[in-house]
Amino acid sequence: MEPRPMMDRLEAVFSIVPKARAIADIGTDHGYLAVELINRNRADFVIAGDVHKGPLESAKEYVKSRGLESKVDCRLGDGLKVTQKGELNGAICCGMGGFLMRDIVEEGPEPLEFYVLQPQNGQKELRQYMVQKGYVIVLEIIVEDTGKLYTAFLAIREDCLENYTGTANHENVYATLPEESLLWFVGALLEQERPELWTKYIEYLIYQRQCALDGMTEKLSHTDKYRDLEREVEFLRSLLESR
Repeated sequence: MEPRPMMDRLEAVFSIVPKARAIADIGTDHGYLAVELINRNRADFVIAGDVHKGPLESAKEYVKSRGLESKVDCRLGDGLKVTQKGELNGAICCGMGGFLMRDIVEEGPEPLEFYVLQPQNGQKELRQYMVQKGYVIVLEIIVEDTGKLYTAFLAIREDCLENYTGTANHENVYATLPEESLLWFVGALLEQERPELWTKYIEYLIYQRQCALDGMTEKLSHTDKYRDLEREVEFLRSLLESR
């Protein structure tokens, strides 16, 4: 079987994965990311986990075709429950909701040194959970893939910061961010750095919320939900106007 190129969003995720001895790729699907972690020397050993048997069988075939059975262990099961304490340094979760990712981290056998997370929703709640658990979000990215925008972030356990960043005093912008701040869902580091896709990303978030507002009836226009959406649109527009 020929090597399979990864989608742009997985390439972007790969770019922020720290080098480590052992990493789990949870929700591995066809195993492309798991294989690249080995082939590009990002990890010495990978646990590729998936809750669905079909994709996992596909991953097993791909791993075997690349001759990596001794370095990529494909396991069928729910999240990090397929792993054991002491096996891993970090884990990657892509292509699922932030609430599910939160549960995966919570139900794992131990708090890992780092997580690379690409939530499809629930960004605010996931970021807040990771910070409450003693992690520092050190890097956030935006990527466009087949016309859709995705964000991902790297969270490192506070006592492991020096191992992965070279400093134990990495700036933690989320440590003092008020709980009600809308930057929890936008991305406080993204707001600071404003990467190439920043404007397109904010315009997309505005569009999403404006569509929701436009779809509400007159009766719903007096609800808290409507006012919350209006507040979010106003905040997002202010981000475009600033700097």
